[in-house]
Amino acid sequence: MGAAANFLVIGAARSGTTALTSFLGEHPDVFVSTPKEPHFLAFPEGAPRFTGLGDDDLVNRTAVRGEAAWRALFEGRAEARLGEGSVTTLAHPDAAIPAIERCCAPGCRLVVMLRDPVDRAFSSWLYLRSRGYDAGTFEECLAAEEERTRAGWSHMWQLAGLSRYAGQLAPFAAAFGDRLLVVVQEEFAADPTGQLRRVLEFLQVDPDVDIDPSRRVNASGLPRSRAVTSALNTLRRSRSLRRLVTAAVPHRQRERIRSANLDPAGIDPATRSRLADSFADDVGALQELLGRRLTAWPTAEHVRGRS
Repeated sequence: MGAAANFLVIGAARSGTTALTSFLGEHPDVFVSTPKEPHFLAFPEGAPRFTGLGDDDLVNRTAVRGEAAWRALFEGRAEARLGEGSVTTLAHPDAAIPAIERCCAPGCRLVVMLRDPVDRAFSSWLYLRSRGYDAGTFEECLAAEEERTRAGWSHMWQLAGLSRYAGQLAPFAAAFGDRLLVVVQEEFAADPTGQLRRVLEFLQVDPDVDIDPSRRVNASGLPRSRAVTSALNTLRRSRSLRRLVTAAVPHRQRERIRSANLDPAGIDPATRSRLADSFADDVGALQELLGRRLTAWPTAEHVRGRS
């Protein structure tokens, strides 16, 4: 059968999974696949060719199609932990859970990172804008979300949909029990060293390896320069150029260049309040599932207001 993953970072999108997999990949006993998001487990029968703005670049280009190709990502690796970080896994539990049970190593461990649902949705929109994909304002994209999903746009455009965590997470919790670890992104940001140690202990690798989890990775914001954004997109889409730059420029330096072209942006307060109210029931259900209050989330205040 070949090599198999024995850990997964399964989501949620724009909740810090890229940063976490980057930090884990620095551990000598951990291997993270390239691409970080092969998307195979969510689409074990073959990933669809998404038709939305930017989807060729965001998903179609990197999706690994077929179990043999997915297993090949881990072939020949000697690290104790072999894994990947596809955020689509969390979003498609009905397909992903049987695929994990069939394709991953016995005892495979899963890590999920969750972020305040309003902030996650807004960050996803900012990320798309930072990549040069302008399909309207945040509010316009929210209004068009269901229609676009039906038309074949990828998960990245499901701004509100992917922020409803309880229904996505519950099947994973039922299937994997204590082999599932939930990390709250805001708690990770407040104590990156302690939270990374928690993840490493969960993965049963040495938690005392020197890794700096405080740096920014995969930041979002509105692009300052369309020319710079266009140049970065051209680089990403060219396999030969991307390979050349990756070899010549360290990842941290590439991230500094990308972040320098972004301006921070805030969500309209009225939109935040409306979205938080719409997410309140889901956050309440999630808190019941986790057995804890999500005090770091502004949206949780709306749950308390209803109880």
